[in-house]
Amino acid sequence: MPSLFVMIFRNLSFTTIIVAGFFAITEFILGLAGVQPLLLIEDPLVGFSDNIPQFIKATRNDGAEMYVTPKIKLKLFNFQEFPQTKSRNTYRIFCLGGSTTYGRPYTDKLSFCGWLHAYLQAADPSRNWEVVNVGGISYASYRVAHMMGELKNYQPDLFIVYSGQNEFLEQRSYGALQKLPSWVINLDATLSGTRIYTAMKQLMDKIRPGKNELSLKRDELSAEVDEILNHTKGPESYSRDDALKQEILLHYRLNLIRMSKIAKSVDAGIVYVRPVANLRDMSPFKSEHRDDMDLDALLQWQILYRDARQLQDDGKPDEALVKYRQALKLDDRYAELHYRIGQVLFEQHHYDEAETAFTRAIDEDIAPLRILPAMQQIVADVAESEEAPLVDFQALLRQACQKRYGHSVFGVEYFTDHVHTNYDAYGMLGLALLNKLVAQGIVQPDTSWNAARAESVRLQVIASINVIDEAVSYINLGYVLSWAGKFREAQAMFQRALEIRGGNENLYIRLANTSSALGNLDDAFNYLIKTHSMSRVNTRLGMIRLQQGKANEAIAYCEADMRQYREYYKPHICIAQALAKKGEFDQAQKHFDRALELRPNKAFAHLSYADFLVDQQRYEEALDHAREVLRINPADFQAHNTLASIMLATGDLEQARQQITEALRLKPGNDKAMNNLQQLRAELNSDSRKQTRQ
Repeated sequence: MPSLFVMIFRNLSFTTIIVAGFFAITEFILGLAGVQPLLLIEDPLVGFSDNIPQFIKATRNDGAEMYVTPKIKLKLFNFQEFPQTKSRNTYRIFCLGGSTTYGRPYTDKLSFCGWLHAYLQAADPSRNWEVVNVGGISYASYRVAHMMGELKNYQPDLFIVYSGQNEFLEQRSYGALQKLPSWVINLDATLSGTRIYTAMKQLMDKIRPGKNELSLKRDELSAEVDEILNHTKGPESYSRDDALKQEILLHYRLNLIRMSKIAKSVDAGIVYVRPVANLRDMSPFKSEHRDDMDLDALLQWQILYRDARQLQDDGKPDEALVKYRQALKLDDRYAELHYRIGQVLFEQHHYDEAETAFTRAIDEDIAPLRILPAMQQIVADVAESEEAPLVDFQALLRQACQKRYGHSVFGVEYFTDHVHTNYDAYGMLGLALLNKLVAQGIVQPDTSWNAARAESVRLQVIASINVIDEAVSYINLGYVLSWAGKFREAQAMFQRALEIRGGNENLYIRLANTSSALGNLDDAFNYLIKTHSMSRVNTRLGMIRLQQGKANEAIAYCEADMRQYREYYKPHICIAQALAKKGEFDQAQKHFDRALELRPNKAFAHLSYADFLVDQQRYEEALDHAREVLRINPADFQAHNTLASIMLATGDLEQARQQITEALRLKPGNDKAMNNLQQLRAELNSDSRKQTRQ
């Protein structure tokens, strides 16, 4: 007679089989009824306000009926076309992702998709290979997954996914998601992949519209990308939010899984690429101190950091590293500090430690415009769980860098900026993808395919470079880097464009801006002189002359614009500042008044006037204008500095502390903020000594 344990086991097994069978049969019946799993038709966490098709039908001049990229999409996508009817010998591949898939700083031919296509045609000419590049500039994984809902209708054979650099580009919130544990969200995502859950949700929507408790509330996004950087000057609107970061990582994982489900729903394959980022030669976009630093710790950190940077610049890496590590003990969450430590360690040939420091710098970046280390691991994990092939681009570049340069801490060897590689690296990825498809049995190279043929293809692709398109791409990259305050890197992009295509007024303006930001005033002036036909350029020339201490020249330039553009406020600001330097305060006052009359809502006008009033010791008046600047732009570090100076002068030390702390958070090491901080510390010590005597 069977034991009790065996009987219980049999009953449980029988029950499990019955329940599993019931759900399997129900899923099958719902499938016959046309019910699709929710995960295939919508993102559980975000929705879109409209749907602009990625491809539209068109007839070419030769009569061929094609799917083509509509004009409205060409700002973010390469133009692509492919036949509406796929021939029997055609293998159709869609490459998906962001601007790296697009091919920046180049276009499709030099993208990894273009390289793959060239290699496929040469290696296996027995098939008609269609490689469609659907990489969208600034496209995050949730937009890629959404787009796959359309692409799956175009008879795809394979999707190649390179996604992960843009997850933090758009402002969004997850509403109730923030209050739910991760296992609940994972369960919701898993259930969304079943027809039973979908049918229950649809039923509940009919019974209680808007009251459904079975799914999470979704955030609605615009039909096309609306980047945070389009609404800010620099990465100022980013702030540390560890909870939101984890939610975004969770959503990223869900999107990658969703892509796999969509591919499988039409019997298409999927290959994931593990994205890479520039480790060594791109500093973090924004750093923040830990929230609980007191004034003494902040001052000590700032002094250590400033001294360490000076030692590093003076070629004393050992001494610099000592001070950097002392600063690290005070605050280990400041991204730029990890980056500086990585630079010193790399210079000392401690490559493994340097890589760890550079990786931590990316992880702590407040404006994560590069894929985070945790996200790179998510790609590998999803590929494994979905039993999908993975091309590890990071490992590929590490091996290539080690072989050629003796270390694996890659930077400018393969990157043009923070995430986009040069065409050599794109070519390596294209070849790696070819090899992966060969290993999968999808590609069957003919007998003539060898290393020499691959090299021949490489040279042909490089010869196809369009230098004008390349120059435009460098300019676009320069815009982004300038926005992020990376003026040295931006200037390098603009210089490359200048070397490739020569100058024009727009490019000279960009070069003047970056030169001025870097303190190269003579260069800035010379670039601006070349834009003499542009409107209002005289005021900019005057501003540079003013910075160089040439007040009379500044006034002469600005007066020319003031006569021509009577409603333009900036010439009055420039003239007022020049007159103040000459001691002509009454005349300066008249020009400040006129500037504010013309543009009462301009932060620059209020800040310039506030600084003038501080110099005149008119603190109460200055206070109003400095506060107006912060009302217009709360992240204006100069306004915080000015307010700190006012508070120190009027004895409000607590307010001074708050303003100095914020100024240094926004602009670490700023000389004026450091001077204010040291003055505050001296004032506090003086008050303490007075209280002790009493």
